[in-house]
Amino acid sequence: MNPTANPPYVALIGGANMDISAHSHAPMRAADSNPGVVSCSPGGVARNVAENLCRLTVDARLLSVLGDDTFALVMRQAAQAIGLDMRACATLQGQRTATYVSLHGVDGDMGVAVNDMAILEQLTPALVLSHSNLLEQAKAIVVDCNVRPDVLQTVCSHWPHRTIFAEAVSVAKCHKVLPVLRHLHTLKANRLEAQALSGVEISDPQSACSAALALHTRGVRQVVISLADAGVAWCNAMGQTGHRAARPVRMASATGAGDALLAGLVYGHLKGMPLDQSVAWAMTCAELTLSSTFANSPELSVAAVQAHMEQQTL
Repeated sequence: MNPTANPPYVALIGGANMDISAHSHAPMRAADSNPGVVSCSPGGVARNVAENLCRLTVDARLLSVLGDDTFALVMRQAAQAIGLDMRACATLQGQRTATYVSLHGVDGDMGVAVNDMAILEQLTPALVLSHSNLLEQAKAIVVDCNVRPDVLQTVCSHWPHRTIFAEAVSVAKCHKVLPVLRHLHTLKANRLEAQALSGVEISDPQSACSAALALHTRGVRQVVISLADAGVAWCNAMGQTGHRAARPVRMASATGAGDALLAGLVYGHLKGMPLDQSVAWAMTCAELTLSSTFANSPELSVAAVQAHMEQQTL
């Protein structure tokens, strides 16, 4: 068989929504109209990771649900432009495409957000199983905790031999991974999510390493915890922990940085990097995203990551 006949790809399952973000020009005043800039672009955790993988020249194929509205049309057009495969995304008649609205202060950090993700309840185990061939042949599977608990359990029980990456998403949703920890190759979480999952209070990089080790002990092969400006802590498959400090970045927007981090981790795995090297690569992906006003930086590429990493070593 020709080895190039079936090139490797990553299957991603989870959120696909339209992101509407507002950035204030000055410190925001409550109960008032604040001058700023409003932008609209495709988003969603799984979809964002998929876009970042495409920009890193990885074949990414998304399994999600969309409404029969204008947002869905825009998302499909945008996917076609970047080479993102959305053929496994179902269009549900009479439904609204998931939407995420965020408000950012003058420093770029998010102040508040509202998500309308009800349509993801229609992403069912039956729908996932109808795409068994897609998941069976994937080099890796990425699933975010926006999905229903039974979807996460279906993926882990039917494809335990596949490399599964999970994104915790939020404190309210991350508990969904608890029953399937032993099936996960890599769990990526932020400080609050990792604290909720591990039961270890995280106050510094050392305690974050302890939380990562605690989750590894409970079955996860690898754990990566993002600590915002304190960097990233991790535990590898051998139970070895580590921490990498964050580099100063002029932040344009915090939205999407965690998704870029996960995409970088997936890329590193596909390239056979050890976890500490994958973390360094992934953090560079996140840095490029933080410096962009877009949740998915148009500047992200393999060449851009390599150049940025080389600059930091000079």
